[in-house]
Amino acid sequence: MDVEMPVMDGLGAIRRIRQSEAKGDIANHVPVIAITANARQEQVTVALGAGMDEVVTKPFLVRELVPRMVALVQKYMGG
Repeated sequence: MDVEMPVMDGLGAIRRIRQSEAKGDIANHVPVIAITANARQEQVTVALGAGMDEVVTKPFLVRELVPRMVALVQKYMGG
């Protein structure tokens, strides 16, 4: 999920997702990787603290991102 999105940024969106999980509105953990152009450690820490599972900085290569996505799905979805 891109951290910089219109209407609601990625941090607000992930907070809502995690709140819905905590309330039981979403049954399972939804794995989410933050995508951001800001690679400073402070921003990475904020994204993880908001509920992101991982953070990837732009630019990134799809061939490097896909294995991370697969690993998260396997970790949380058993797939």
